[in-house]
Amino acid sequence: MRPLALTLLLLAGLPSGAQVLGQREVHLKIGQVVRLDVKRAAGLNCDDLGIVDAKLETSKDKTHNTLVLKGKAEGETYCRAGQAAIGETVLVRIVVEEPGD
Repeated sequence: MRPLALTLLLLAGLPSGAQVLGQREVHLKIGQVVRLDVKRAAGLNCDDLGIVDAKLETSKDKTHNTLVLKGKAEGETYCRAGQAAIGETVLVRIVVEEPGD
């Protein structure tokens, strides 16, 4: 499925009360780690964990969450931080490349 079509499909499934914090795009190399502040978005779902390791970390003061992504294999996938039925959600397109590219 094309990335735009997938994004529209995912966003169409959001209930009217959900707050979409936006779509982001991250490019990283295999082995590289990127940290994204996703505000209070809680919950995590990724399409392909063979491409990226992903986890949510909550700040010590519990005021925000950080999405931590580590490139595993070359490719492209999507991760969503947050639960659409509950509130804030962030959709992230992740592109992982070989270190020499």
